[in-house]
Amino acid sequence: MYVRTVKNNQGKEYLRIVESYRENGKNKQKIIANLGRIDTISRKEVENIVDKLVQIYDIKGYVNLNSVEEAPDKKNYGIKVIVDRLFERYEMDKFFEKMDKKARFDVEDLLKIMVMNRIIEPKSKLGIFNELDYYGFKRIDEAETDEEGIALQWMYRTLDVLAQKKEELEKHLYSQRISLFNSVVDLVFYDVTTLAFETQQTNELLQMGYSKDKKFNESQVVLGMSIDRDRMPVSFDIYPGNTFEGHTFKDTIEVMKKRYQLGKVIVVCDRGMMSRTNMEIVENSDYEFIVGKSIKQLKKVDIFDGGFTEIAKGIEYREIEYEGKRLLIIHSEERAEKDRKDRIRLIEKAKKMLKDGNIETKSKRGAKKYLKTKNEVDYTLDIQKIEKDEKYDGYYGIITNTQLNPKQILEQYHTLWKVEESFRTLKNYLETRPIFHWTQKRIKGHIVMSFVSYIMQRTLELELERNNIEYSHEKIREAIKNMEYIDIKLNEQHFAIRTNMNLLAQKILKVLNIPIPKVVTPYEEFIEKLKLQNENKEIKGLEKSKVKA
Repeated sequence: MYVRTVKNNQGKEYLRIVESYRENGKNKQKIIANLGRIDTISRKEVENIVDKLVQIYDIKGYVNLNSVEEAPDKKNYGIKVIVDRLFERYEMDKFFEKMDKKARFDVEDLLKIMVMNRIIEPKSKLGIFNELDYYGFKRIDEAETDEEGIALQWMYRTLDVLAQKKEELEKHLYSQRISLFNSVVDLVFYDVTTLAFETQQTNELLQMGYSKDKKFNESQVVLGMSIDRDRMPVSFDIYPGNTFEGHTFKDTIEVMKKRYQLGKVIVVCDRGMMSRTNMEIVENSDYEFIVGKSIKQLKKVDIFDGGFTEIAKGIEYREIEYEGKRLLIIHSEERAEKDRKDRIRLIEKAKKMLKDGNIETKSKRGAKKYLKTKNEVDYTLDIQKIEKDEKYDGYYGIITNTQLNPKQILEQYHTLWKVEESFRTLKNYLETRPIFHWTQKRIKGHIVMSFVSYIMQRTLELELERNNIEYSHEKIREAIKNMEYIDIKLNEQHFAIRTNMNLLAQKILKVLNIPIPKVVTPYEEFIEKLKLQNENKEIKGLEKSKVKA
């Protein structure tokens, strides 16, 4: 028996209750009730009929949403199930099981909460605490020993634990990823960046230095990180903010050699990293290197003397021996155009400085390099300097000890942008900075947490890439933020109602083998199916003794 609409010759629609039956092997229908013309039946009348039928037949699961007077707060289920699944893949529970269980809080779950926040809407620890309800958790004051939930100080103490376990956690994540993706690390990109802090205080780690944002007046630390060809971190280290970036390189090579037992590896980095000493460190480790070399700083080499061979459209090269290494001199038409535009911009800026009489005498960077003077008072454009720079438009060098062919060397060097993009993701997308921590342990713990967040984010991206699914950081964030639900109680029944999901959100859940919830689901079934943390359940119920982190 079912409801059917029919039209008469005048196009008027009628509502009927019809029953199907078989007679002599044929399907037939008979009218049980004719409810009249649809345009004469009000919506309210239909709802009254349905509500009465529900009462008569005691139908379970029916919800009349019109009876909801106040809209419940939305909560996010997507980020919780996604981070849970990613932590499962890295067997994070096994790592944290080895830790001291005397803590009152669960470090793994608190790390999850901070990772969840980093991925969809980075905030301070206090900001995360104030929005725990959105993630399905309850806030408590640490003094409430009989209450179930999460205290703010547990997050800060989690950072202390992460700082203490940095090397072990880093190694665990690396070994799990190698197994997870069945990959081999044979190409490592290395770069350094600076992380700024909202203070001018200094200590052993926090030091004033020249930042990547060209600022001198902020306390900072230096972060060195090695990344493989999949843009996945291999290792990272933190140095005082006044450390010269080239001095960080030795530690990274030693870590790769000892902690990860990496065999044959090609190290790719920018020219600022690879001094003669660093080259020797790489070679003494039986590694190879591909590094940029400033053409203008080459001694006893005329880069314009000799023929060039086309290696790709708009790119040509010439190879020579230089200090016992292979040196590729590259000329790129695209880079030549960029160099020309950059120089014109600086010349215009230099002219404006002359016109305004506003010349920074201490700095020789930027537009100042195109000005000259004899008495430090009267400046003029340095035409010879401009013409000299113009000759080098589009030229750059690559020095290497590998046996790769020139095209392979160029391709590997050009992929150095992976490191730069990863640092942008780490600093901007995950908003590692500005950092509101002052002690060395908390600073280190915060960066470890951001490091874990980036690995989880990048793992999700690799899964999407494997399945040929297009994405961007912002689209992933938007898709996950829209995985929300509300829970409502009606007629002594409790339901979870999820919001609409876009196509990328559905694909994300699919590649991670996470079930897509129905639009309306009994609340307990919704929580159980997605393995969400019930806000009435204590966070893994560890001992209630005081923290000894």
